[in-house]
Amino acid sequence: MANPPPDIDPTGKGQAPTFENRNDIPIIYFDIAPAYGVMSGIVQVELGARVLVPHQDDTVDVRFVSCGRLRCSAAAAVHLRNAIDASLKMLEQPQPNPVGASKLN
Repeated sequence: MANPPPDIDPTGKGQAPTFENRNDIPIIYFDIAPAYGVMSGIVQVELGARVLVPHQDDTVDVRFVSCGRLRCSAAAAVHLRNAIDASLKMLEQPQPNPVGASKLN
């Protein structure tokens, strides 16, 4: 984050806040964001993941279950949107072929 918005820079010195990288936080995987809204100025996004439910008769139901709920300020939502947009742009760039995978010897 090169230039943080002034609303997250409490020092006023133009520096990003310190970021602590931890290894004990969960990774949230989701397939859909089926619902969203705003209440009292807080952005709300529900996250869902696809699950398969097997039955005794060898059939399977496909369902979506809630796997997370995002709640954040408008400023944090802008940061999240910018990060997602930048990540999607990275997917649009052609990926180089890995060494050794393009030809058999």
